[in-house]
Amino acid sequence: MSRTHLCLMAIATLAASLAAAAAPPDGRPPPVCVNSFFNPNTPEYGTTRRLIELMAEDPSIRIVGWGGIQLPGAGGKAPLMMAIAGRTAPDIGESWFHIIRNEIRQGFLYPLNEWIGEDRNGDGQIGDDEAIWDGWKRVPPLWRQVATVDGKVYGIPQAEGYSLGVVFRTDLVRAAGLNPNQPPETWDELVRWCQKLTDPNRNVPGAPVGSGQRGIVLLPHSFMWLPWVQSAGGSPIVQNRKSPRTGLDYAFAPEATAFVTPDGEDLSDVTPEWRAQFASPEALAAAELYHRLHWMRWLPDPATGEPVNLSTQDVSRGWTMVGERRLSFQPAEVVRGVARGYPGQRGGDVFALLARGEVAMLTWFVSDLSSFGATVGINAQLLSWFPFPAGPGPKGRRVVQVQHHYIVSYEATGGKSKEERDRIWKTMTAIGDEAARDHAIRERVIGGLARFVNPRDLERLGYGEYLRDLPESIRRTYREMDEGLIQEFTEPWMGFWVTAGAALDAHVTGLLASGTSESLDYAAGLREVERQANSGLMFDTPRATLDRHRPVARVVFSAVVGFMAFLVFRMVRAQLKRSRSAASARSVFNPWFAWGLVMPAILLIGLWSYYPLARGMVMAFQDYHITGHSPFVGLDNFINLALDASFWRSLGRTAYFVFLNMCLAFCAPIVLAILLTEVPRGKIFYRTLFFLPQMTSGLVIALLWKLMYEPTPQGFFNQILALVNRLPFVEIGPQTWLQDPKLAMICCVLPTVWASMGMASLIYLAALHSVPPDFYEAADIDGAGIVAKLTRITLPSILPLIIINFVGTFIGTFQNMGSIFLLTFGGPGEATTVAGLRIWIEAYNNLRFSMATSMAWVLGSLLIGLTYFQIQFLSKVEYRRAQE
Repeated sequence: MSRTHLCLMAIATLAASLAAAAAPPDGRPPPVCVNSFFNPNTPEYGTTRRLIELMAEDPSIRIVGWGGIQLPGAGGKAPLMMAIAGRTAPDIGESWFHIIRNEIRQGFLYPLNEWIGEDRNGDGQIGDDEAIWDGWKRVPPLWRQVATVDGKVYGIPQAEGYSLGVVFRTDLVRAAGLNPNQPPETWDELVRWCQKLTDPNRNVPGAPVGSGQRGIVLLPHSFMWLPWVQSAGGSPIVQNRKSPRTGLDYAFAPEATAFVTPDGEDLSDVTPEWRAQFASPEALAAAELYHRLHWMRWLPDPATGEPVNLSTQDVSRGWTMVGERRLSFQPAEVVRGVARGYPGQRGGDVFALLARGEVAMLTWFVSDLSSFGATVGINAQLLSWFPFPAGPGPKGRRVVQVQHHYIVSYEATGGKSKEERDRIWKTMTAIGDEAARDHAIRERVIGGLARFVNPRDLERLGYGEYLRDLPESIRRTYREMDEGLIQEFTEPWMGFWVTAGAALDAHVTGLLASGTSESLDYAAGLREVERQANSGLMFDTPRATLDRHRPVARVVFSAVVGFMAFLVFRMVRAQLKRSRSAASARSVFNPWFAWGLVMPAILLIGLWSYYPLARGMVMAFQDYHITGHSPFVGLDNFINLALDASFWRSLGRTAYFVFLNMCLAFCAPIVLAILLTEVPRGKIFYRTLFFLPQMTSGLVIALLWKLMYEPTPQGFFNQILALVNRLPFVEIGPQTWLQDPKLAMICCVLPTVWASMGMASLIYLAALHSVPPDFYEAADIDGAGIVAKLTRITLPSILPLIIINFVGTFIGTFQNMGSIFLLTFGGPGEATTVAGLRIWIEAYNNLRFSMATSMAWVLGSLLIGLTYFQIQFLSKVEYRRAQE
């Protein structure tokens, strides 16, 4: 049989296999692939149970779960986005309400108008008279607005929302002499509760020694800080609408659905301009509350037990006035703060902190408390909750943050048949219907969480017997929510809130929640984030600003291109000179044979290196979308980048990171190799000892060091400091290591030094053995000391190797971010956010690939220039073969 026949048979077999794999088994329709809502291994889950019922009701519908690579934390959405780009995404998924607009903009989602209705009057929304699906008429106006863009609806709200409030331990509250049925309604009352619930000297069973009990734990997430802003009467973003009649600007809250001015003018048809207000007086008050809870000075009154707040003057002089009574105290009696800092390391799980009694309160989703029982086994009967208390002043109000995520279908749905699309829609409506919500409520009731269910739902579903066990405060809270006395708010859903929220975490909330920066200028941080948010980070940079900077951008871009062309010209000219000098050597070989040998390597390098580089060059000048059209925007990305001060600061941190690595990770192997050559005995043992870390996984090393950096007194390095403190005249307190902005960077470098110097030292050891011993003997005769031998013989002898390693280490360090990614993810604040990590976050967290590519080109251009000069210097080094 000929090779042609074999190839044809192989192709036919492969095609048949693919067709068989694609064909539905038993002639049944293709399954509906669902992400997040369906897991056959947990049939008790509300939506899973509802979908099982749907398949029983309609045998034509088969539902399967979608699986993919999972990334932790903020990068959790990235695998799904990559699956969408690769056309392997599920049919149905979940879109968080504050990122659905971004996913719509990226072209990820399929519009649902064929089932919901069309925008016939051109107002950009689907009204009740235009809806053909009755379920749309039951969706509140705000949730319709979030998922609708230019008359296209891209998602339907999930059956059940998520409410965020303040969860507390009723037993700890009663033990402190407080009434759990009368929770705080103002910030001042909350502070008093925190003080009564704080006892730094209490020995908490199961907790680290000396941790004590604190009133509340503050989490570093910006979305958990927003309710405090809203309870002070503020709004994180506003929509400004300009009156066409008067020319005046009017600011409306983001959740507003009516836009009538005080003089009666309706501005509903005016296009809003969305702006961030992160530095408003209300936002500053919320940040000040965080700072106050961590750093306020106070002490319990020995006579009454009531907390007494102390001023700076009171602390310095050692007494204060309580009414007409003078209260004296010792410095050791002063209590600092009432909040527990969030360490984010071992022992830092908030559920475990609450379960052990290290804290009495925390902010969390009151409809998702099953995690408490699942992770730490806390009795739900010991838990209760209340809304965020009202802030100071006449604008203060009690609030609850409510989130409604969306059920969406991804863009590949548009390529399916009408029958397939209808099955997908039927599955979506089942996920979002009342039956799915009722299943979830029943699951919580059976799980002992009835007190976290709205009393109306308990009565409606026949669980009236649980109402008598429901605390009066919770019944009152739900009643006041229904009456509007407690207002409901949500996170920002316009603009890139994910990026702005990350900036708030880095500059303000993360540092405030850690409790490690008493002198933090949070007002300046809020102003900086607000400026960034309104200059491209959250909302697009105004066109006028871009136009103003275009002339300068063109000049700078032309200069950079000219400089790069000059470097290429120099390198090509140098190569041509070397080529002419080697002409005689080339004449010995057949040039076609040489090209044949190198062509596979050239093709592979071109495919995997230079093609992505060229593609990335194009992306930098686009508003790149993974799916759909990516329009060219010229130099806009680079202008936005030039205006982004945080990126330039990340370059400065990268230079500092490189400096530390070159001083430690690069120099340490040289020093170690020299020391190992002088070891009189056990050379093999010591070389093996230092080489062993090289055999360990980098992930294991990073996690190991993260445990040793634990900020509590029980942490490994803090225990070493405790031993050092026993020496006379030494007093170093426990350090917070990775949480300390001054120590975090060096803490990220040290694991790399420890793990990598063994291999590099062996290379230098081999080079040191090539140094003729006669040199050292002559130096001994001349009376040279160890310093003279080192500087005149040892280092000059291995200088070429040092220079070669320097170039490689320099380039690799600029691009390295692995240890930072695992240890701090850029924190605390932005103390360890290097350029490489910033590019990763911009691409895979924020899905702004064009901005990430622009950053990569700026970093790459700097590296190309620096590397060129290093190579020029390297070319002057003389290399000789080592002699035995």
